[in-house]
Amino acid sequence: MTEAEFLQLITTKRARHVLKALAAISEADRRAFAPIALKTQKAYDKAYWDAQFSDRKQVSDLAKDGDALGVAVLATARPSEYSCGDWRILPQSIPLTDVFGALNLSWMDDWAVAAVEDNPRLIEVVHALYAQGQCNIPQTDAYILGYYAHQAAIPEPARDRFLTHDVWRFFEVEGGGDLSLAAHDKYCGPGASWSDFLIGLCDDGTLDRDRLLDASLDALERDFGQFRAGWYSRFHAGLCPTDAEISHRTGRYLDLLASSVPPTVAFALKVLKRIDKLNGIDPAALLASIDPALQGRQKSSAVMALQLLKSCAKRHPDRASDFALMAASALISEAGDVQARALDLIETLGQHSVPEVQDKLRDYAEMVAPTVRGRLSEIVGGSEPAPLPDADDLVARVESLHPVASVEEAVAVFLELLENGSDPFLTERAFDGLARFGAAAGPLLSPLAKRATQLRNRVVQDAFGGAGNFEKPILATALAWANGKDVDTELQPYHTPRYSRHTPLVIDRNSFEGMFAARAQELLAFVQEGYAIPMLSAPSDNRGFLAADQLIDRLAEYRKIGVPPGGADFKLALMRLAPEGRDTARNDLKPLSEQERALAYALGADLPPETDKQLWAIAWSSTLPLQADPRIENLIGGPVPGLGHPACFEFYADIRRIDQYAWPRPKIRITPRIPDDVDAALGFALPAKSEHTYMSDPGSSWMMLPNPWVGLARPAHTELFFATGIFELELDQKLTNHHCLTFLDPLFRPDPKPGPMAHAMLAWYLASADEGVGTTTTDAMATLMDQHVFDQSAFASAAHSLVFHAGLPLRRWTKRMAQVAGTSNAHARAVKSALAGMMVDLPPELPRDLGGILELLYELCVASDEAVGPPDVQAALQAIKAGGKMGKFARKLAVFGQTVH
Repeated sequence: MTEAEFLQLITTKRARHVLKALAAISEADRRAFAPIALKTQKAYDKAYWDAQFSDRKQVSDLAKDGDALGVAVLATARPSEYSCGDWRILPQSIPLTDVFGALNLSWMDDWAVAAVEDNPRLIEVVHALYAQGQCNIPQTDAYILGYYAHQAAIPEPARDRFLTHDVWRFFEVEGGGDLSLAAHDKYCGPGASWSDFLIGLCDDGTLDRDRLLDASLDALERDFGQFRAGWYSRFHAGLCPTDAEISHRTGRYLDLLASSVPPTVAFALKVLKRIDKLNGIDPAALLASIDPALQGRQKSSAVMALQLLKSCAKRHPDRASDFALMAASALISEAGDVQARALDLIETLGQHSVPEVQDKLRDYAEMVAPTVRGRLSEIVGGSEPAPLPDADDLVARVESLHPVASVEEAVAVFLELLENGSDPFLTERAFDGLARFGAAAGPLLSPLAKRATQLRNRVVQDAFGGAGNFEKPILATALAWANGKDVDTELQPYHTPRYSRHTPLVIDRNSFEGMFAARAQELLAFVQEGYAIPMLSAPSDNRGFLAADQLIDRLAEYRKIGVPPGGADFKLALMRLAPEGRDTARNDLKPLSEQERALAYALGADLPPETDKQLWAIAWSSTLPLQADPRIENLIGGPVPGLGHPACFEFYADIRRIDQYAWPRPKIRITPRIPDDVDAALGFALPAKSEHTYMSDPGSSWMMLPNPWVGLARPAHTELFFATGIFELELDQKLTNHHCLTFLDPLFRPDPKPGPMAHAMLAWYLASADEGVGTTTTDAMATLMDQHVFDQSAFASAAHSLVFHAGLPLRRWTKRMAQVAGTSNAHARAVKSALAGMMVDLPPELPRDLGGILELLYELCVASDEAVGPPDVQAALQAIKAGGKMGKFARKLAVFGQTVH
């Protein structure tokens, strides 16, 4: 057969005719026609899809039968030459078993592997081929994912294989996206879950019960992603293990307390609580295992761990000091309530005055929540060792940051970053280490490449992974560094989804993540050219600022080797300019380029803007104080908030009602108004529009991610960051390690400058149903009060709108305000002032739970022996005509104010 005859055959004949003709030719002879088959099928496929969006209704001028072209590709091309899982190639009119049976291909095993890799749902085809002896079962994870894509059932063509081998791999292969056991069972109908099906096979004796119990615990030890790990803990519980079965596995449950998946820890603690009630737990084993649960971020798990300690301690009073020392570990918890419970247990055990216990408590003195600080001070204050520091000593101090000092340290820090992308200072240190020592790190990069590959595969499978901590550019940088490629090349797996239903994870170049990726690309290019130079934008202190004189010194190193700085790196450096030392630095700077002249302008020099709009807009945003500059406005095309003209953020709130439901709705207005035609690339923190409303604006409209690094991008101008935080929080949402904790982190840094949006965010977050968010908010407020930067007026203004006009749920809110007030007398005065500031311009209809706030305000007035506030506040309280607690304490406050005066 000639090439012309082959082309005539596949374009004019039906699929069965083509199959019969090609089956009569040897495999070796057919291989010569592969390029023609592939090219023709590709052209047909393109024309077919083009026809769906045009007036053309057919593509018969290219081929009579699309399935015929698919048969031609399968008969001639090797699996590596096309997508074996592409349904556009696989013929529909002829069973694939008939096609492959007729062709008798030598590469069928390779086809089976490639098919399920491209499309795991082809597992049914593979099973049919296996049953006819045409291929072997693939030994890949993608093959197991095929089971997760189908209804739970034993595949009859491979029944023995499933029961003896495949089903046990369910506990080894995690999956991702919509191809996992957790995703399958979440969306399947009643009785169609894999969990129910496997438990049924266990109940009828088909599957070994002990092996299933152990396999599910094996899976939990693998620390799969939280959503997917939950399937295995639920499956284990669904097996209803007996008392004897769980007691036999006590050691395994104790081992799970070290899991990085919080729900797995909670699952283990619940089982251990049951074991403890049955026959107790060996105290040595418990003490050796429970520390991670006590120090975890999930409050409920820490509380259960403390309860388990308490129960075990009752049975073993001889080890009371050991239990007390272990309970002290819970003081690292972010929840003040957990810290208080830990102190309760230590006092219950009578160990609070033991010197060894007091020494350990003292180690945690600087970590405890402000609301627990006073109690801890009382416990250890009377001992001989140095007393606890007072509140001022516990305030974070400004400290200089030091870069990595060696190539070994640079690689080690980047490896640490792969495991902990939530620390923005670690991120900056790792990338600065890359810039300084990356060129010499070649022989040390194998572990980095291996770990980054593992993590990237997981993120790509998840399809939505990496959104929170900039995993994509971080992992791409690590791999590009190790493999000698560029960042864009290593980002390609995210842009090409693994499965057709997934969305490509493309980075918006005008977003903060895009800026981060651009800087990574610049730094890596220097490394690959053999340069060892500092990253310009690395913060010089723990506030996140970059000292101007250090930036000038770093620029001098670039001048010395004769290379211009990277654009993204330089712009980020401008955004981080510290407020101190600007005049001296400006006098020392001798600008030679547009970049350096923009730096001089940011430092206060009177220079006209030049051509790079984004550069000069960022330089203007780094000036202090911010004042409108008509020259910048003209450069970018008008007054734009945050780009040549100071932005003013106004917070207010109302109620959103749908049928019988209602919930608070924060709003923000930004002035001046943002022009419709503004270029979004001008600023990485440019608001998308002038007014934003909760539950109607996605976070992406702010061009931000809830990422800690973003909070470090503009340390002098954080209003937009905190405004974003307001819209990220859903009051009723409870999460493990809630992403909104990110927005509270900057308030704990030294010398914070919280503005109206930060105070509005605090007023909003106090009502969160998430205990971690609520507790951290109270700590943030107490910390700001310690540093004398809490603005009672700004907080009261936002709280007034939320409480009196938006129907904010008040019970949690009031309880947490009381916790802040209980920190110290100074905190109580600040809370009293903020609550009093709310009691003006009261609406006719008052919140039902306002009585709790008035009760707290009255208690604070009595404790301080001071009147509630100025005359307008007292007049507003006197005007309240209500019964119950609200009326009672309104009258008490009015009478108390008259008595004090």
